[in-house]
Amino acid sequence: MRPVLAIAVAAACSGSSPASPTSPAAAPAPPAPPAAPAAMTLAQSGIVPDWIDTTAAPCTDFYAFACGGFLKTATIPPDRASWGAIEIVVKDGEDVLHQVLEAAARSPSGDPTLDKIGTYYAACTDEAAIERAGIAPMQPLLDIIARVVDARSAAAAIVALHAEGVFPLFAIAPQQDFGDATRVIASLDQAGLGLPDRSYYLESKGNMAKTRAAYVAHLGRLFQLLGRDHATEKAAAAAAAEAMRVETQIARLQQDQVVRRDPKAVYHRVDRAGLETKLAPSFPWSDYLAALGIPGVTAITVNDPAYYTAIARLLRTEEPAALRTYLTEVVMRDQSDNLGKAWVDEAFAMRKVLAGLKELPPRWLRCLRSVDRDLGELLGQSYVKARFAGDAKVRAVELTRSVLAAMRVELDQLSWMDDPTRAAAKQKLDRMAYLVGFPDRWRKYDFELRRTDFAGNVRAAGRFELARQLAKIGKPVDRFDWGMTPPTVNAYYDPTLNEIALPAGQLQPPFFGAAFHPAVNFGSTGGGTIGHEMTHGFDDEGSQFDADGNLREWWSVPTRAKFAEATQCVIDQYAHYEAVPGVHLDGKLTAGENIADNGGVKIAYQAYQTWKAQHKPPPPPAVDGYTDDQLYFLAYAQSWCDKMTPEVLETRAHSNPHSPPMWRVNGVIVNQPGFGPAFQCAAGTPMNPGKPCAVW
Repeated sequence: MRPVLAIAVAAACSGSSPASPTSPAAAPAPPAPPAAPAAMTLAQSGIVPDWIDTTAAPCTDFYAFACGGFLKTATIPPDRASWGAIEIVVKDGEDVLHQVLEAAARSPSGDPTLDKIGTYYAACTDEAAIERAGIAPMQPLLDIIARVVDARSAAAAIVALHAEGVFPLFAIAPQQDFGDATRVIASLDQAGLGLPDRSYYLESKGNMAKTRAAYVAHLGRLFQLLGRDHATEKAAAAAAAEAMRVETQIARLQQDQVVRRDPKAVYHRVDRAGLETKLAPSFPWSDYLAALGIPGVTAITVNDPAYYTAIARLLRTEEPAALRTYLTEVVMRDQSDNLGKAWVDEAFAMRKVLAGLKELPPRWLRCLRSVDRDLGELLGQSYVKARFAGDAKVRAVELTRSVLAAMRVELDQLSWMDDPTRAAAKQKLDRMAYLVGFPDRWRKYDFELRRTDFAGNVRAAGRFELARQLAKIGKPVDRFDWGMTPPTVNAYYDPTLNEIALPAGQLQPPFFGAAFHPAVNFGSTGGGTIGHEMTHGFDDEGSQFDADGNLREWWSVPTRAKFAEATQCVIDQYAHYEAVPGVHLDGKLTAGENIADNGGVKIAYQAYQTWKAQHKPPPPPAVDGYTDDQLYFLAYAQSWCDKMTPEVLETRAHSNPHSPPMWRVNGVIVNQPGFGPAFQCAAGTPMNPGKPCAVW
C-alpha cells in the first residue's frame, strides 16, 4: 500500500473503457476478447524462454527453474541496484521519454505540455549553469538556520523550512480522515532522519554499524563541502558527529515499522486547541499553519502524540548550536542533488553504501526522473501515447473484473471468516474501485520555469506541489487524483479510498500484453498485481477500513482471532528465509505483503480457470510443451526475475515490507494448491511440502 495523453488517444481509450474511478457494479461489460490463435510459441505467449533454466527442477526450486537462465546471464548495470523484469520495463520507458525530452528541450514546439517539460529538462541538463550557481540556491535555507539562537528561534526555523518543503523532525501532508473518509484532514508524521529507518541508529544487525559509520563520514564530507566553520576535516567530523547524535535522539522517539503497520497506531485526531495547549504548547502552531497557507485548520491527525511532545522538549533542551548543525545537515541532504558535481557525487556516495550502486546514473536519466517527479502527468502523456494505445486498457479492465469476481467467490470459501463479516467483506469488495492506465483528466502545473535555473525550478515545483497538496485540507476527497504517474512500474491499494491503481507502466510486457496467452496475463498481472492489491483491502491493515474507507472495526472478534492465527503461519514461514547470509526477513514487517502475494496468486488462478471455462474458443491448452496452468505459474515467477546487489537486499530486509524476489516466488509457490498438480510435483517435494499456510 502506500513513493499524458493526446486528445485523439484519450478519446479512443475512454470510449471503450470505464471512466476512473470504476467500481465493478458501475463498469460496462467489455467486448469479448479476441479469438486466441490455434497455436503460438512460448515467446508469443508472453513467457521469456531464455529466462527458463531447464536444468533446474521446478519441484525443487521453482524460482531457479523460471528465472535461472536470467540469473546466470544478467548483469546489474553499474548505475542501478538491481536488474530484472521491473527494471527492463522501467528502462524501456526511460528510453522512450529520453527521446521526447531531448526533442522538447532543443526548441519550442508551440505545444505547452512539451515546452514545459523541455524547459525543465534543459535547465537540469545545463551543468555549466548549475556549477556557476554554487551553493547560492541553498543559501536562503542556510540563512533561516543561521537565525537559530534559542528554542523560540529554532521553532521559527522549523516553520520556515517546512514552508519551503524541507522537513526536519516531522512533515505535514493532506490525508483522508480515517474517521470520515469523505473529507481531507491535515496530518503530521515523523520525519527528519537520513538513514532508511530508526533501526539503523539503534541496532547492529547485519551491516548496520558499518552503515552508521559510513553515514557519519558522509555527513562530514557534506560539511566540508559547505566550508565556513567546517572547512577543516576535524571541524567537519565534529559537526557530523553532533548531527548524528541529534538524529539518534530523534530516532529513539519515533515509532518502528512494525508498530506503524497498525492504522490505529498512526491515527490520533486532535482539535486545534489540543494541538496548541496540550500536545506541544511551546511550538508556534498558529504561525506554522499560517506559514503553510492553511491558517483555518481546526483539527489535525498525528501519528503519535507523545512524539510531538518529545520533539518540542528537544527544541527547548538541546543546545542551539547543535540544532543549527542538525538543521544544516538536513538541508544539505535535501539540496545536494540540485547543486554542482561535488555535491551530487557525495550524495551518490551514500547511495552506494545503501544500494550497492557502482556508478552515478547519467545526467539525462537523473533529469528525466526529476521531470517525472515534478511534472509527472505532463511527461506521462507522451508515455501513454507511445506505450498504452490500442485496446490495452480494455483488456486490463477485463482482467481486473475477472479477478474481482474470483475474489468474491473466495470470500465464500474462507473458513476463518464468519458470515456477518463475510457479508460486510462482500460489500467492501463490490464497492472497490479501480484506476487503470492513466488519469481521465490531466492535472495542471501552474508555475513558472526558467531555462537557466534548475535549482530554482525544483524549488518552484516543490512549493507549488506543497501548496496544491495542502489546499486539499478541509475539502471533499478527490477520487480522481492519482498517487502515481503513468510511467510508474508499480501499483497500489488505498484503503481510505477502497481503490486500486494500475499505472500504464505496470501494464507492459513481460507483465501484460493484449496479445499474450491469457494464462500469462492472469499469472503475472492478475496474480502478481491485481489480486495482490485487492487482498490488501482485507489484510491486517486494510481490514480495519470499511467499504467507505473509514477506520472502523467491522470484523468480528472471532474472525480477527482466526485471521491472526492464519497470519502467524505466514510470519513464521518467512522469518526462516534469509535476504543475504545471516540476515533473516522480518516476518511481521513483511506479513501484509506476503499474504497479498500468496492470496493474489491463488485468487487469480481461480479467476483464470473460470475465465477459461466461459470463453470460446479456449486459449491454446499447451505452448511449446507447457500447459496453460504451467504458463500461469511461470508468468508469475518471471515477473519477479530480478538480480539485486547484496547491499540493497540487506537494506530492504531491515526497512522494506516486501520480501526479496526469490521468496516472493518460492515462498508463494509452496502454498499454492494448484502448483503441485500443474507441474506434477509429488507431495513432500520442496515446492509441494504439504501443510501450506493458507490465509486465502
